[in-house]
Amino acid sequence: MVSGVVQGSVLGPILFVLFDNDICDLASLGVTIKLFADDTKLYYVFDNAMSPDCLQSCLSAISAWSDHWQLKLAPLKCTVMHVNSSANRDTNQNYSYHTGELIIHSVNCFTDLGFSYDDKLRFKPHIDQMVTKASLHAKLILKCF
Repeated sequence: MVSGVVQGSVLGPILFVLFDNDICDLASLGVTIKLFADDTKLYYVFDNAMSPDCLQSCLSAISAWSDHWQLKLAPLKCTVMHVNSSANRDTNQNYSYHTGELIIHSVNCFTDLGFSYDDKLRFKPHIDQMVTKASLHAKLILKCF
C-alpha cells in the first residue's frame, strides 16, 4: 500500500501536516518535538536526574509510528547534536541513539534552513562559509579587471 500525499500539489503541504501531526502525541515527558514541512526535530534538556533513554524511547515510538503508517524515515539524514557549554560536558554524549537498527551519528556542526551553527549554538561555521564565498567572488571580480 502506498501512503503519503502528492508532491507539488496545492493541498500537499496541508494534507502532509494533517497526516504527520500526531507525531507530537508521541513525545515523552520533557521531550519537545518541532515539525516544519517534512522535517522533525526532537530536543531534550538533560539534568543529573534525566537519562538519554527518554529521548531514545521517543525516537523508537516515532520509528514504530512511521512503520505503522508506511511513511519511510530517512535515518541517514538524521543526526544528533549535543548542545552545551564547554564547562558543562557530560557523559550523555557517549550515548548512541538509533532508529530501528541504524545508529544515528553525532555531529558538532549542523546546517538547518540554510544556517550553520555549532554545538554551542554559535554561527561561526555559517559566518566562515559566507566569508569564504564572498572572498571567492571578490577574487573573481578582481581577476576580471
